[in-house]
Amino acid sequence: MATKISFGLSASSAQNAIKEVEMYKNRLNVKCEKLCRELINLGYNTAVQKISESSIGRTITLRCEVAPSQVGCKAILIAVGQTKQAEGYEPVNSLLLVEFGAGIHYNPVPNPIADKFGMGVGTFPDQTHAFDDKGWYFLGDDDKWHHSYGVKATMPMYNAAQAMKNQIYEIAKGIF
Repeated sequence: MATKISFGLSASSAQNAIKEVEMYKNRLNVKCEKLCRELINLGYNTAVQKISESSIGRTITLRCEVAPSQVGCKAILIAVGQTKQAEGYEPVNSLLLVEFGAGIHYNPVPNPIADKFGMGVGTFPDQTHAFDDKGWYFLGDDDKWHHSYGVKATMPMYNAAQAMKNQIYEIAKGIF
């Protein structure tokens, strides 16, 4: 519902209208921040749930940043994975593995935005077993060989973005 501010032609009436506009601006800023907080909390909770579905999810940390900005408010969901590097191989980040997957066994269908980022099954430099149904072996931190079929893409950031996109209208409607 639109806010209507009326005033007469006197200086005091115009001053009162300015005060009403300032109060409306403050209420609008509070509502924008509430919208940002509710959306980012939805994204955070969705990402946490998807991260927890992965066996390597414990290597990923999430945080939210909400701050006023020149246009109202901004909210950022930040995920950070651990980077590991085995001798003779390129470094790999656990967040990328959980977001885009590794190995065709668990990931016959790619993350919908994998191509946009050049990520996904079979894109790791020098990979040779991504499409091997039997999986592969890797040398672990414990200096032992382990069999793997790869990592299932639970897509925490993609799903967080989708949840926020799908709920923004309902959340905004409730706030405004």
